[in-house]
Amino acid sequence: MQLNNTMILRPRFTVSLNCDISIVNNQFKKAKLNRRDYKVYFSDRHIFIRFSKLHQHFWSPQLHLELQENDMTTEIRSLYGPNPIVWTMFMFLNFVIAILFLGTIIWGYAMITTHRDVNPAIVSALVLILIWLSFYFAGRFGKKKANKQMYQLKAFFNSIIESIEKT
Repeated sequence: MQLNNTMILRPRFTVSLNCDISIVNNQFKKAKLNRRDYKVYFSDRHIFIRFSKLHQHFWSPQLHLELQENDMTTEIRSLYGPNPIVWTMFMFLNFVIAILFLGTIIWGYAMITTHRDVNPAIVSALVLILIWLSFYFAGRFGKKKANKQMYQLKAFFNSIIESIEKT
C-alpha cells in the first residue's frame, strides 16, 4: 500500500475471504472488545475503525470497511479517509473559496468594463488563491501526519483478517 502517491486522496484496498459474513462481523466484534486503543463501529454491512480519543488527533484517519457477501465468500472493500468532520470542513471551505473567487472574477470584469480601478479585484483574487493554497498545504501536512496511523489501522485490520483465516 503506497500512501505517498500524490494522486491518492483516500487510499483503498480489497480483501476476499472464504467465509460467511457473520464470521467476519463476529471477529471484528471480538476485536472491538479486546482492543481499547481502537474504536470499532458497526452500521449494517459497514464497519468503521477509528482511534480511541486518547490516541486521536485532528488529522487522525479512519478505516471504512464495506462487507459484500458473494455465495460463500465475503469481500471487504476498504477506504481510508480523514475524520468525516474534517473532510466536510475542508470541502465546505474549498467551496466557499471557489464561490468567492468566482465572485471576485465577476467583480473584476465589471470593473474593467466600466473603466474603473481593477486593482482591488486583482488583490482579492490573489488573496483567495493564497488562502486556497494554504488549505492545500494544510491537507498535505495532515495526510503526512496521519500516515503512521494509517499503517497502524492496516496492521490492526490485518491481525483481524489473520484470525479469521485461522478459523
